[in-house]
Amino acid sequence: MKPINKEDRIDYKALLESEDKYRTIFEKTGTATVIIEEDTTISLANKEFEKLSGYSKEEVEGKKNWTDFISHKDDLDRMMAYHTDRRIDPNRAPRNYEYKFRDKHDTVKKVSATLAGIPGTKKSVGSFLDITRAKEMEHLLRIQDKMTSLGRVAAGIAHEIRNPLSGINIYLNTLEKIYDRAENLDKVKQIIGQVQSASRKIESVIKRVMDFSKPNEPKLVLTDINQPIEEAINLSLVTLRKSGIKIEKALARDLPLCHVDPLLIEEVVLNLITNATEAMKNMDGDKKIDVTSSVKNNRIIVRVSDSGPGVTPDLKDKIFYPFYSTKNGSTGIGLSINHRIITDHGGSLRVSTSKLGGAEFVIEIPIKKKLNAYITSIKKAHNLD
Repeated sequence: MKPINKEDRIDYKALLESEDKYRTIFEKTGTATVIIEEDTTISLANKEFEKLSGYSKEEVEGKKNWTDFISHKDDLDRMMAYHTDRRIDPNRAPRNYEYKFRDKHDTVKKVSATLAGIPGTKKSVGSFLDITRAKEMEHLLRIQDKMTSLGRVAAGIAHEIRNPLSGINIYLNTLEKIYDRAENLDKVKQIIGQVQSASRKIESVIKRVMDFSKPNEPKLVLTDINQPIEEAINLSLVTLRKSGIKIEKALARDLPLCHVDPLLIEEVVLNLITNATEAMKNMDGDKKIDVTSSVKNNRIIVRVSDSGPGVTPDLKDKIFYPFYSTKNGSTGIGLSINHRIITDHGGSLRVSTSKLGGAEFVIEIPIKKKLNAYITSIKKAHNLD
């Protein structure tokens, strides 16, 4: 046997020290961590994985596959595909994902997994974090948020219906006293008309609630966003002129086409212009509305700005709540429907302070790049540019 020289002994010692260091890191990482072989066998597991799985290391290492802990078949199919892709090209599979983990006692937990290939080997390292409690809290917060919204809607409905309903009761009480007197026939007819009017108001409230709870599904077509904006502006011109409001537009040319429902986008922009007009109705001095369109970071951006009183910071979120309004006679449903329409398009609607000193409503709608590239290639192929 060849004697081990001094240099080899130093290298061997360094190797052992390195192995000890990485094993310590592996054990003390703070999350459940395993080494996974190419055939999905778990060759190494730390103490945190013992806690997560309910199995001892002796029961896991070399005896269990990491797929044994996957609870749902859809998760299994997806993660096996990731496992295969990771060996072909590490960038083809996501490093982080969530799935349902089944432990030794058949308890299903929601975990966040992070997996990566180990360079120079066909092995992977995986770490797993139990996020069950966090997901439960997230679910509870969603329920709480829905209950809060439901409370706001219920309060709004009650407020909207209370006045006409009180009117109906008063009219009916009066009618009861005078209905059998011939000389009061005209008065009876008037009261019946007032009851019908109050009933129509209640019917209108119910219709608006139904519109909000079951909004029209967007009929998406490939659209130049400037077209519905122009339509909304044209529909507003007469009202703006009567109100002494100047409107200016700066719509970017050659914007990428985007998938939207033109009628719904027109409705949103028209409503924003109408709100701005209402906000400046009793103002003195110059009254102005600016409407712009542009593109940034693969998103179409539409801004409707005014020189009105603006929106105070404490109201910037509240104004999108259903039935929330600071205006007398307003239902408070318009902006919440606008917000719903834009989110249904995968976009966002927010409010800030405009350069004109009033409110600026900003609509952002994503562009589907691949579709636009495809359409551009079709146009070029057929010389349609």
